[in-house]
This record gives sequence, C-alpha cells and structure tokens, in this order.
Amino acid sequence: MGRREAKREATRQEILTAAADLFKTKGYESTSVDDIALAADVAKGTFYYHFKAKEDLVHALQEAELNIAAEKVNARMEKGDSPLTILLDFLTTVAHWAEANPDLERVMFRKKIEMMAQHGADAHGCQPGEHQGPPAKQHFFKLIVDILSAAQEKGEIRKDLAAADLARVVIPVIMSTRMHWLMDQQESLSSRVEKSLKIVLEGFKERP
Repeated sequence: MGRREAKREATRQEILTAAADLFKTKGYESTSVDDIALAADVAKGTFYYHFKAKEDLVHALQEAELNIAAEKVNARMEKGDSPLTILLDFLTTVAHWAEANPDLERVMFRKKIEMMAQHGADAHGCQPGEHQGPPAKQHFFKLIVDILSAAQEKGEIRKDLAAADLARVVIPVIMSTRMHWLMDQQESLSSRVEKSLKIVLEGFKERP
C-alpha cells in the first residue's frame, strides 16, 4: 500500500471510529453526518468520498467485526478444532455484536427489508449474501459453507446434502432468530442463537 492509499485508509478508519463512538453515545438516529465529520475532524465532502450515506457506516462496522471473527475461525480450523463448535462460537460472536449495538442491528434489518421489497430474489433465487449484496454478506455465506464442509469431513454432520444447501437453511434460521430478538429482548440473542442452531443441527446429524 502506497503512502497516499495508506492516508486514505487512515482517514476512513478515523471516520469509522468517530461514527462508532457517536452511535454508542448518541444513538444512530440522533447522529448526523455533520456530527461524524466534526468528530473525525474531516470535511463533509471527505466523508462522502469514503461513504455514500450514513447507512454505509453500519455495513462497514459490521464487516470489520466479521473480518476479525473470520480470522479466528480460520485459525481454529487450521488447529483442527470441532467445526460445529467453531460455528456456534462464530455465530455467538456475531450475536454479541448485535447485543452491543441494537440500533445498528435494526438499521441492518431495515435495509434488508427495503432491498427485498425493491428487488426481491434474483432470477436464480439466490439467498442474500450468496451471490449478491455487500461483499461482507457474500463472505459470511462462504464462511458458513466452509465450516459446514469441514464438519462433514469430520463426520459431525450428514454428507448426503451439499454444504451450501445446509448453509441456506442455517442462515435464514439465524437471521429470523436475530429479527425476533429485536422485537423481544427478554432473552439474550446469543442464547437464542445457540438454541436455534442446536435445533437445526439435530437434522444434520449423520444417520446410523
């Protein structure tokens, strides 16, 4: 990375850091682009050079967390840890982010619903994050597929179905669990995710 690119990336990170702090202290809705630019000590035009809208910050913040979690997943996969344990820990980590940032989680789901209303499924019926949507969502889908493939190789789950097909079952269940949690937060999201995943995986077990 050259000096100019490094400076651009540093500015982008300063904007993200400022936004994350403001979202936590003021809330997403009460934070304006002007507030973020002022806190990051950049011009408003600089903000729009890096991000098209305030919503893009939410995607970027979540993507950063997913990247960190994905690095841990890959390290544990290389060590040979149980893929199903890795999957549960990964989804629990994602759930903890949502629990710490419920306002941002709502923004994410609101955007998903808007995109579905505007575009719907594509001609091939792809699931969100599979071959469309932000790169982070595509990465999320591939990571789940990789973990499930490893679980198949270790004999932890059935092998008569493609890992991608199993992922298309797991992901909607987890997304639904997260959406219901936003409406009723009496139980922690991480606990709900664990229950949902266990219910789904019972149907994935190797048959005797």
